[in-house]
Parts: sequence; C-alpha cells; structure tokens
Amino acid sequence: MRSRAVLQAIKFGNALLAAIGLAACGQDDVRWGEASTVSPVPANERLSVDSTGQPRLVADTTTFSAPGDAGTCKESVRVARQDDGTLVAAWWSVRPDSSAALRAAISLDRGQSWGRSLVVDSLDASVAGCSRPAPSIAASTGFVHLAYGMKAREGAGVFYAHSMSQGRSWEPPVAIVYGDRVTAASVAADHGLVAVLYEDPSGTEPRIDLALSRDWGHIFGVRMRGSSGIGAATQPLVAVAGRQLAISWLQRAHGEGEGDDTARPSRIVRVGRLP
Repeated sequence: MRSRAVLQAIKFGNALLAAIGLAACGQDDVRWGEASTVSPVPANERLSVDSTGQPRLVADTTTFSAPGDAGTCKESVRVARQDDGTLVAAWWSVRPDSSAALRAAISLDRGQSWGRSLVVDSLDASVAGCSRPAPSIAASTGFVHLAYGMKAREGAGVFYAHSMSQGRSWEPPVAIVYGDRVTAASVAADHGLVAVLYEDPSGTEPRIDLALSRDWGHIFGVRMRGSSGIGAATQPLVAVAGRQLAISWLQRAHGEGEGDDTARPSRIVRVGRLP
C-alpha cells in the first residue's frame, strides 16, 4: 500500500513531468486532422484506428462471465484480449464502507471463469459504492494498462496502473492528474505507445485532455488538450495503432446539461499522427 508521503511525491513528480511535457513536447507532437461527427453507438462502445489512420467506432461484443467477487460492481467490469488469446478483466469491488478496491484477474477460457483476483489499487476513500466510472483496460505485447477515475485519500483524480506480466502482477499506480471530482478515463496501447484520454477533473465545464507515454507507460511526458469546440466534453474514448492516434468524446452545446432532455450530444472523432 502506498504511504501518504509516497503519494505526495508521486503527485509532485507527475505535476513536474506534466510541466516538462507541456513545455518541451506540446501540441505540435501530434499532427491532428479535422474533427468529425459520427453517430453514437450502443453502450460499451469501442474506438479503433488502423495503420492508415481510419477510425472505427463499434459496440464491444466480447462475452464473458462476471468475476465472482461478492462485492463486484458488475457494470464496471471491463475486459481486454491479450496477444495469446487470454482475457484480462478489471473492475471495482465495493467494501462495507462503500469505498472500493480496483481488482483484476485473468481468464484462460475466454471469460467463462476467472483466476484469483489481485488488488491493483486499494486507496479509494469515497463512499460512492458502485456509482463511479468504470475503469478502462487495454493490452498489448504482454503489458496490460488501466486508467480510472478515483477519489484517493489525497484527493480526486485520474490514475494509471500497468502490468508487465500479462496481468499476473501489477506495478504501483501513479496519478495522471489531480482535480476536484471523479471523472471517466480511457486507455489504449500499441507496444510502447500508451495513451490516456480523460475528462479533466477540474473546471466548471467538462473538457477532454490527453496524456501520452512512449515508454510503455512508465512516464507520461506529453500532455495536451484533447477536445475542441465550445460546450461540455465527456465520455472519452482513445485508440492507437503504430503512430496513428484516434480520440473521441461526446460534445454538448454550450449551456446544455446532462439533465436536459432536449440536449443532443454529438460523438466527435479526431485522428492524429505522431512523428
């Protein structure tokens, strides 16, 4: 378990890295195309991009049995298929005080059963129960990557953790960004390139930001604005393939809120290429 001193050091280190990344590796690191509007698809939508930069937005139809943990928030279970065909899952498991632990497990039989689950992050200090954003999971070349919003003891934010052993063990989580509230995040990876797209946990109007790592998720040295336009941007999705990068979010017109039945958010997709 991480101590408060370690967490504060992580917080400072990530802020410093973000500042260095923004100063040295800014928006020009990605050559972005024009944003386009697409039709939203059903829940559990997944974004992909091919090597030519063509994005696809489809419903994730992976079938599996939910892990058997008594505290499992079943709606939070997310899975990724590894290169060897095994599945790896991550989910929130609620504790008696309504805080939750982030857990993960591997399935060798296409999701029919799951091995012993491991705790990836135990420092949630909220009382949200299962009313929290689901984690996001991606797998590539033996690495498994997780991004998630959580209220830790030192504050709310977006966090990242990875496994270098196909989900058999996990490295200590790190903070991508701290803020005022718990927000959603999406993660994608292709070999050493890892992208975390997330709702900024600060500010009065939600927006989407992007963090990039070129070293398998060890350091996120590039930070930049993801969403464009005026209005609330939520529900991030990200995909990578080689040097191609695709990001997507729901965009609401300025002044429209989640409770506005007349609001018709648009699903925006933007494609970029890394040098």
